[in-house]
Amino acid sequence: MKSLATKYTVTTRDHAQITGLLKDPQVCDHALPEVLRSLRERLQRAECVEASQGSGELISMNSPFYLQDQTTGEVIKHWLCSPDAAGYSANDLSILSPLGANVLGCRVGDEIVVDDANGRRRRFTVLRILA
Repeated sequence: MKSLATKYTVTTRDHAQITGLLKDPQVCDHALPEVLRSLRERLQRAECVEASQGSGELISMNSPFYLQDQTTGEVIKHWLCSPDAAGYSANDLSILSPLGANVLGCRVGDEIVVDDANGRRRRFTVLRILA
């Protein structure tokens, strides 16, 4: 499970919110260890910017974006959200899901590779990010 992007940028607000989630034992007990590890590594390596600097340029919490599944060609709209906000819409994508953890900080054109629940490797490309 990885993003093929080489540089990550996250907003200071997202950094603080996700760091808080990663310190919550109740949240961590329900997440996959590899997702938690991936998020921690990404936050450690990421450059932090103010939300106004990243608006529309990078995937951040609560930003709508479009991904294209490279196997099927399907284009899917998502909203990256906290785990407690996920599930209200079919488009919600929890930051603690394998795909959610890997889209954080991605930009248009970045490619993300994740293994789905059946163990199949899937590739996605970020097509568009809405401000």
